[in-house]
Amino acid sequence: MDAVRIGARIKAVRKARGLTQAELAQEVDITPKYLSNIECGAKVPKLETFIEIANALEVDANTLLVDVLTVSSAIISTEISEQLAALSPHERKRIKRIFDVMIEDAVK
Repeated sequence: MDAVRIGARIKAVRKARGLTQAELAQEVDITPKYLSNIECGAKVPKLETFIEIANALEVDANTLLVDVLTVSSAIISTEISEQLAALSPHERKRIKRIFDVMIEDAVK
């Protein structure tokens, strides 16, 4: 298990939700230091704590594990779709052109 990647995902979701470490730690009933250790990958939370973190962040476990799951392509596709939906039509076209170039380069 890659604790660093899981911790980084927890941190990214926490920040996206506008929560500080202290706020999330309080909601999950752990210390901010322990949450910091989880986010930097120094500690792996028990399953119960992981579930409480996911619930507090209002995300499913797959969202927090996407970077370490081998079957995560559907999750990544959903994330990309959500991000694209938030863009203007002009921005979406620009991203599509960039994406096309990247795909073309990858298959060479």
